[in-house]
Amino acid sequence: MPLAPFAGLAWDWANALGYLALAIVLLLFIYAGRPRAFPPFGGRFFANLHRDLGYLALLLVAAHVGLLLAAEPLLLEHLKPSAPLYMLAGLVATALLLVLVVPSITGLRRRIWRDYRRFKRLHAWLAIACVVFIAWHVAGSRFYLNTPVKLALAGAAASALLAYYLRTRRGSRRRVRCSSRQRASAAYSQLLSYGPALLLVILTLAIVALRVPD
Repeated sequence: MPLAPFAGLAWDWANALGYLALAIVLLLFIYAGRPRAFPPFGGRFFANLHRDLGYLALLLVAAHVGLLLAAEPLLLEHLKPSAPLYMLAGLVATALLLVLVVPSITGLRRRIWRDYRRFKRLHAWLAIACVVFIAWHVAGSRFYLNTPVKLALAGAAASALLAYYLRTRRGSRRRVRCSSRQRASAAYSQLLSYGPALLLVILTLAIVALRVPD
């Protein structure tokens, strides 16, 4: 039985937002808080960008889950321990994302973690575990990435990104020239994270709406 127009719109949009959340989570491994050559801002910009992207990823995951439940309330059964393993993997990934984002808020982090290096080490490994569970969830659900070739390409891309991240963490930190960098850049991190994300959310909604039958 086909979904009603609203349910079909909510269902497809929820899945699109889920993939957008995955893209942002992967982007967090590139902009991991360390200064980079681009954009030409001071180091604080990259820490703020990492924080804002984390907030966005969590917000998109919440929208992903909420819209799916609005489209098909029977999915509540998949929030129980008897759910398929790939759905449980999605729940674990969501819990890990909460653990990654909420205790990283500066005030909470300073209360919980006195040793910043230990916090960063645990944060990094939890982030890798989060991506693994997201990959399990995506591969098991088989929405859009529904062929062996698509899954292999997506897996290779994610693995390459994680390998790059681990290599940069183990290697010596590259010095980035700061003489020509703009210092007052706190607002730019929000502009460059929330702005494109909002445009992509609207774009995915428009594309999905055009595909849903009347």
